Amino acid sequence: MEESKSYVVEITSKAEQYYWNLLTHLYETHSVESANKKSDEIIALAMSLEINPERGSLEEDLASFNKEFRSLIYPITKRNTIKIIYFIEVSTNTVYVTDFFATSMNPLRRKKRS
Repeated sequence: MEESKSYVVEITSKAEQYYWNLLTHLYETHSVESANKKSDEIIALAMSLEINPERGSLEEDLASFNKEFRSLIYPITKRNTIKIIYFIEVSTNTVYVTDFFATSMNPLRRKKRS
């Protein structure tokens, strides 16, 4: 059986900023217990990209960039989700997380952020 290739997951400084903004919102709108659980799960999902990062959906809205952006979805509520947006640098076996994007936000902002 072939061994899975392992990648290093790097969260960019901008993505880290977006994550902290997201946490602020979570703690304002959810119980502390719920916000703690969701924040842990979001980071765990991002870090899980070290194995099989190609599993994310291609982000066609970001196709104009010179990177092949992908995303994983984390459900915050039944109506709101977070897109973890990233690209894979195959030459260095690195996954760069560039955004934690709340899908309730204006999709045009995603292009400016990533």
